[in-house]
Formats: sequence, C-alpha cells, structure tokens
Amino acid sequence: RGCRFCQAGMVYRPLREKKVERLKKLAERMLANTGYEEISLTSLSSSDYLELDELLNHLIDICKPRGINISLPSLRIDSFSLDVMSKVQDVKKSSLTFAPEAGTQRMRDVINKGLTEEDIRMGAGQAFRGGWNKVKLYFMLGLPGETEEDIRGIAQLCETLAEDYYDIPKEERNGRVAITASTSFFVPKPFTPFQWASMNREQEFLDKAHLVKDTVRSMLNQKSIRYTYHDAGVSVLEGVLARGDRRISGVILQAYRNGALFDAWTEHYRADAWEEAFRSCGIDPYFYTARERSTEELLPWDFIDTGVSRKFLEREWERAKKGIITPNCRQQCSGCGCTQFRGGVCLEERLSGHQNIQS
Repeated sequence: RGCRFCQAGMVYRPLREKKVERLKKLAERMLANTGYEEISLTSLSSSDYLELDELLNHLIDICKPRGINISLPSLRIDSFSLDVMSKVQDVKKSSLTFAPEAGTQRMRDVINKGLTEEDIRMGAGQAFRGGWNKVKLYFMLGLPGETEEDIRGIAQLCETLAEDYYDIPKEERNGRVAITASTSFFVPKPFTPFQWASMNREQEFLDKAHLVKDTVRSMLNQKSIRYTYHDAGVSVLEGVLARGDRRISGVILQAYRNGALFDAWTEHYRADAWEEAFRSCGIDPYFYTARERSTEELLPWDFIDTGVSRKFLEREWERAKKGIITPNCRQQCSGCGCTQFRGGVCLEERLSGHQNIQS
C-alpha cells in the first residue's frame, strides 16, 4: 500500500500473494496439528488478498463444525464489507480492529495511508449495521509534522464514530458501542521514507498521550470510548535500536550485564539498566532519535540493498512533507526499484505496460 512509516511494506516488496490452494492446505494442517481455538489471517492487509472470499469460505467450512474462531486482524476499514463480516460472524463474534493511524485527513495524507474520513465512517457503519458494537482503532502519535489539531483529531474521530453508531435506530443496533482507541508512539524505521525523520522525546510522547486522553474525556460519548497508549520509554529505546550504529552494540551488552533481559515484556523492562548502560558507554540516546537527519548523511544501514532505491525513499520523504499521496502498487507503479526482482505485482505491471510515477 505504500504507507511511509511501514518498514515491512517496503522491505517485503514486490507485492506477491500465496496461492489460495496452498493457504487452504496450510490451514488444514495447522488445525490438525494443534489444539488452537482460533485461526488468524495475518498479513499487512488481509482484505487486499484477491482470493479472500474463496479462502474464507473454505475456512468457515472447516472451522464452523469445530467452533474455531476466524480472526482478521489486518482489515483495512475502507475495504471492509458486510459480506466478509457476515461470513466470519457465522462462526463466532469478536471485536473488529482497524488502523486509521492518524486522526486527521492531513496527517493520513502525510503518511500515505490513503484513507478518507468518509472511508472510515462508511466501513465502521457497515460493521455497526452488521451487528458489531466493539471496535478497536489503532493510531500513532509523534508522526512527522504533527500538530495539536492532529492529536485531538484522534479523540474527535472516535467521537464521530460513536455518534454514527447512536444515529442508527435503537432496534437496529446491538446495545452500547465500545470503541477502544490505542496509540503507539511513532518510531522512524530504516528503509522507509521516514528514516530521516526526528522522533519525539519521552516527555513529548507522554504530553501528547495526555492531550488525547483529556480530549476524550471532554467528548459527549466519553463513556463509550476507552483510550490506551504504549510505554513511551520503551518506544524511545526502540527508536535507538532501530536507527543505531555499531556503537550501540556496547550499550546492549552493558545493559544485559546491568540486568536487562526480556525487555519486550513490560514486567521485565528495566529503564534504569539501560540508562546506566548509555551513561557508562558515553552515548546520548537522543542523538539517534531526536534529530532530523539530512538526506546527505551516510546512514548505518545504507550498505544493505532491499531493492527499494534510496532515490525513491528521498522522493517519498519530500512528498510526505507536502502531503502528496502516492498510489499503491496495484493502482500504479511508483518506480521504487523492485522491478529488478521481476516478480509479483512488478511483473504484472511490466506485462501490462503501465507507466511509472517518477515525481
């Protein structure tokens, strides 16, 4: 899809799909070899899979008799349909998860999300009218060029969806709506157009999260909206590790010696062990996170070739600053460089003779 913050969406290019028959066999084998009560379709955007209907029909056939739930955690709200929803709902109902990523249209254009508020409201409305009353929405705080209006927009979007739900006649809706808004903190990643962006400091992240929380509390439907956010300190550490150079290896070793272990589990994360490691190694973590890099700077990962050209990333970085959308790979080739692999959608584009976007 070309979201500018997403590393996986860049390094896993070109877009390609597994054959539906292979996925059917994999699902059958996994269910036969495990005792799990849920099967999940995990991808960057499950609803973009061209054979989704056929795959879902098969999964329903093998899951329904066993009472196994089918989970679709990566639906795009604009491509969400009552047909897909009703098929999954036939087995067991659970909450729906969507990722608008940003609260305002301006910010969604900056990150190249390709979603309008109309898309979001229409998709959520389909879900509400289909009998769903629990929706989870994922957002990011600290995106490049973010303003207070963008931050408050997260709460406002949740309020708008709650209002849309209660506008549905009472006899046609399923009790009270429960909207859970969760924000992660933006971490610029290598091999993305945002690899040059600055990252917020820990207190800046917390201030923004508190602003969202306060705005939610001011909403008419605040009781229908629950807000959570990630650990800001862990996010800053992730930012250091994501864009660090070879000097960070000494910090990692020292942090381990200080007792840091299994830090991805919140209960095991020890901020003091990392802070002491940075001090003893003479490293300022904010050197790696808080400054915006020049496109002229040599980056620690520049020697790695993922297929996506640096020229394309620079072009997308400039388009982000201007809020210009780039079409996704199925709509039009944007000339990222992955045609060299001669596979997936790149091969399809070449055979169809589509033109590249170079500016």
